[in-house]
Amino acid sequence: MSDIAAFGGGAPAASRGDARAGSRSGTFALAGVLNLAIVLVAAQACWYVFFSPTGLVRLYTPNVGVALVIAMLMSIHWGKDVFGYWPLSPAFLEQAHPVKRGLVLSVVSLGLGALVMFVFYDNLLGRFGPVFLSGPMLAASGGLGQFALTAQENGCFAQIMLNTCVIFCTMGWLTALGGAPWTDDKRLGRGLGLFSTGLLLAALAFAVFFYPHIAYQFYPAQVFMAAEPWWKETAMTMSSVFHFGWMVPALVLFYWTDLLWEGRPWSLIGSTWLRGAVMAAAVVAAGVVLMHAGNAIMDWYWDTEAFIGGATIENPAWRWNHVAEMAMFMHAAAVILALYFGNGPRFSGVAARALFRTAVAVLGGLALAWLYYELGPVLLGTVPGIGQEGDTSLCWTVMLLILMTCQQVFFRGYPFGRNDD
Repeated sequence: MSDIAAFGGGAPAASRGDARAGSRSGTFALAGVLNLAIVLVAAQACWYVFFSPTGLVRLYTPNVGVALVIAMLMSIHWGKDVFGYWPLSPAFLEQAHPVKRGLVLSVVSLGLGALVMFVFYDNLLGRFGPVFLSGPMLAASGGLGQFALTAQENGCFAQIMLNTCVIFCTMGWLTALGGAPWTDDKRLGRGLGLFSTGLLLAALAFAVFFYPHIAYQFYPAQVFMAAEPWWKETAMTMSSVFHFGWMVPALVLFYWTDLLWEGRPWSLIGSTWLRGAVMAAAVVAAGVVLMHAGNAIMDWYWDTEAFIGGATIENPAWRWNHVAEMAMFMHAAAVILALYFGNGPRFSGVAARALFRTAVAVLGGLALAWLYYELGPVLLGTVPGIGQEGDTSLCWTVMLLILMTCQQVFFRGYPFGRNDD
């Protein structure tokens, strides 16, 4: 089951001649609006307490904030999609009050994400292994440019990229192959197989797509530690954000397969392993195409091309990251449609439904992006303008996705109920 497969069921379709079904659909719509309003208020409160530059904790540097929410998203995937909530009993998951259930799942999932970032990376792996994964260890090691803030940003950047690889590989495997070859195993055995495979594939992806940039990030370039970034001519930058730019849109396509498209078109391929191979190749290729298409749209919109050494909107690295940002805005809109409005209207024809939902996600994502950049300086304390190199919307969008997951999946839509209950 992929990330939001549980979100995709939606409300029962209301037939045109069934007044009760129509009334029920209207009730679901009202419940969705009220639940969404609660989540947006919670998002504003969480942002002020934990992330806002004028708030209490001020984790939005921005890399520290982004690293934290991505680590929490990764831990949610592990608990929900990989281990199936093991070791909690099925009886507890089905019968516990939504508040009790939601608190247990939220505390465990979000707490695990914090432990991964602040304990595992900062004080275990970064202390005794790859130092570049730990801001505190980078600062302690000294060296040119390793001031406390710079070190923290560099360490969190590496965590963001590695965790993104873990999410991409794990959710890609689940979407393409389901639980194969551990489908018939119990939750723990299946979870360990999927968990280990996701980590192995992520380590390989990180080594090829991100590590060369990490090694060349420090002066002098660590030429005996990593290959020179092999993408710099095509990407017009040595930054591994180039790969982040196609990986995030590709990840969104994995999500949308179950969330919006009901498994199509991949479910038409009968063989599990052939389906997995075709899907993986096609989604990665689509991610690369979408990244370049997004850059072309930015060329047209701003009437300027990105170039080596360009500033703000002409900076190639900023462009690739902005493609990922826009993809996550669109995914947030898709999740809102599925979680709070039952993926409706649910008219006949899988292709028609998929096209409609995709159009809503794209247009809704553009609307969310416009609201973020217009209202962000007032509500979130972000820097005015869209082309800020030290600013990213990913922290807010991923935080919103986490809160929607907690409210609709962990708390089962409490207090107004879920659209598929």
